[in-house]
Amino acid sequence: MELIDTPNPNAKKIVAQVQEHEVKEDLYKIEGVSSVFFGPDFVTVTKEENIEWESINLDIISIFDRL
Repeated sequence: MELIDTPNPNAKKIVAQVQEHEVKEDLYKIEGVSSVFFGPDFVTVTKEENIEWESINLDIISIFDRL
């Protein structure tokens, strides 16, 4: 599982077939996550501008690795 860059530097895409209820609550518990968007085969996580990806990447990845 990897976080894929998007045109928005504050958003990363994760290619995964997950149900919203499986990860949404846990993603919002991560300090710095401002929004989560669910598409058919992906999830986009947007962070607050003042947060660096390096400080939350592992937290996001660990949520998807548990599935």
